Formats: sequence, C-alpha cells, structure tokens
Amino acid sequence: MVDNDAAWRIDYLMVSQNLADTCTKAYIERPASSADRWSNHAPVTAVFDLDQLL
Repeated sequence: MVDNDAAWRIDYLMVSQNLADTCTKAYIERPASSADRWSNHAPVTAVFDLDQLL
C-alpha cells in the first residue's frame, strides 16, 4: 500500500449545533504507518462533553 493519503475521505459526523458546541476533540483514527494499516479507510471520531448540555 502506498502511503500518500490520496484516497477520498467521505466520513461525516452530523450533529445539531447544540451538540457541536460541546465537541472537545475530533480526529481520524489510523495507524501511523501504512505497514500497520489493513485498509486505507479510517473512522472519524469526535468526543463531546455532554455535561455542557445539562
């Protein structure tokens, strides 16, 4: 596998504006090297501070 990050990324996280305002971190989860990857796809993850909604 070539490590050039040329693949399209089409993963989305859709949330309301209220929930988006509580997002503390967002990132793509993938191994650092192409040798450790089993695919060129990687999940997009977001962390929310739900205590802010109360």
